[in-house]
Amino acid sequence: MTEQPKSQEQNETTVEQPAATEPVRAPISDEKRTALLRYMAILFGVAFLLVLLTFLIQLRDSKQTISELNKSNASALQNAGKLQDENQALSAANATLEGQVEDLESQVEDLEKSKDRLEKTQSQLEQELEEANQKVTDTQTAYVLLAQAKAAASEEDTETLSTVLGQLDPLMDLLTADDQATVAQLQTQLTEVQ
Repeated sequence: MTEQPKSQEQNETTVEQPAATEPVRAPISDEKRTALLRYMAILFGVAFLLVLLTFLIQLRDSKQTISELNKSNASALQNAGKLQDENQALSAANATLEGQVEDLESQVEDLEKSKDRLEKTQSQLEQELEEANQKVTDTQTAYVLLAQAKAAASEEDTETLSTVLGQLDPLMDLLTADDQATVAQLQTQLTEVQ
């Protein structure tokens, strides 16, 4: 325990020694204090002026930025207006084109109906032409047979006359009334001979 009081004494002496070595400061004279206060006032004034100058520069920059933003905003609004006008014009043009498409589709439908009618008419005309050609061919055949029958009658070839008159019988409607009378005479002549 004797060791503890010694260490405390050493601590006290070490603490007292630095205090004893510190020099005592003399109070500042009034002239130095006034000069120091002026110096500090000038520093605060300069700092205030610098802060004020920085504020004014930022204010000017902010005004320029706001002006530029207002100009770009106005430009954007004009562009938006132009785009809306273009959109309306395109919508109107689109509506017009859709109307034209509907008209063209209606015309196409009408043309297809006309085409169908023309195809039917063409088919009917082709059939009538075929029938007319067949009638012409049958009429030619009938007159050829009539000529053969007359020739066989003049030669008095009853066998050929009978065969030709048999072939001519279904074609009698194609002959004129005079020619039908001639065929009737030839048939009477044939029956008399037989």
